[in-house]
Amino acid sequence: MESTSKKIEQVLLEQYGLTVTALEKSSVGAGSDTWFVTCKDGRYVVKYPSVSDINHPEQEPELCEYLLENGIPVCQFVKNRQGELVSVDGQGRIFHVQKYIEGDMYDWHEAPEWLLMESAGLLGKIHTTLKNYHGLPMGIGEGFFQYMTPEHAQESYHRSLEAAKKEKDVEAVADLLYRIELMQRFPVYCFDMKRLTCQSTHGDYFISQLLCGENKINAVIDWTTACVHPVVWEIVRSYVYAAPSCKDGQIDIEEFVRYLEEYCRYAPLTEYDLLNMVDLFYYQIAVCDYYGQYYGTEADNRYIYLQQAKFSTRLLRWLEKNGEELTRKIKENLGK
Repeated sequence: MESTSKKIEQVLLEQYGLTVTALEKSSVGAGSDTWFVTCKDGRYVVKYPSVSDINHPEQEPELCEYLLENGIPVCQFVKNRQGELVSVDGQGRIFHVQKYIEGDMYDWHEAPEWLLMESAGLLGKIHTTLKNYHGLPMGIGEGFFQYMTPEHAQESYHRSLEAAKKEKDVEAVADLLYRIELMQRFPVYCFDMKRLTCQSTHGDYFISQLLCGENKINAVIDWTTACVHPVVWEIVRSYVYAAPSCKDGQIDIEEFVRYLEEYCRYAPLTEYDLLNMVDLFYYQIAVCDYYGQYYGTEADNRYIYLQQAKFSTRLLRWLEKNGEELTRKIKENLGK
């Protein structure tokens, strides 16, 4: 830790002319390394994004500048001595320096009512703002459904099952056995991506990315995974990680309808969006092996992957039984 701290201090002095007086490593988030830095002239955030196909740190500063210009509260990036917003350290690692934003971060399933509804509205504003923003990579698109199939998922779950058995994680073993059995009888889904509203979005919009003041969201952070997604996927995901009622993997149908109505005050959804949002989210969490992410990394904060894996399985069990009812309520309340 000490040697890493010294390297960060050195690179900030050399590339930014910043003299560090205090350094603290963030414990939030999986994969990326984030540091809170105090300097003589103020506070900053230094972020080293993890190397991943879904991370695109080179696009983040320009995107955030566009959002700031359009009234969306996001990060402000700092230029290095060469006038660049993206830097590379002596080990070849890409990193950003951002101005520090004051605010508190709520944990999963701890959103008070005001935050739950404001986050829905803010997501709608973001989608309206980014409607004509182009150039971001594809997230969940045709390629996702060609590769992420029940057959592929089942193979991955078998590998993760062996890892779970070695670590004697009884809960993970039970979850993976359920997922394997589910994949063997999984319904056939066919989503028309041309009819779903797919556009530029945050890509990881949920409660841990919101810095909050008193009854106010101060900023939406971490736009490294920004991409083109079906917007309904991000709506459902943002809700289930924020709402206290979802802690045990159960969705409060009436509350989710209110969340969706708040979003729709700022961004429209089509009939096709409304009818397919639950199935799309269900499909995605069913075929993605979060357990494999956990067992396949040695990152310090790898436990977050396991936390996500176990929570998504609880959701999966609930949606298998109640997904049709949730879709029916959405159609009744928001259908055209």
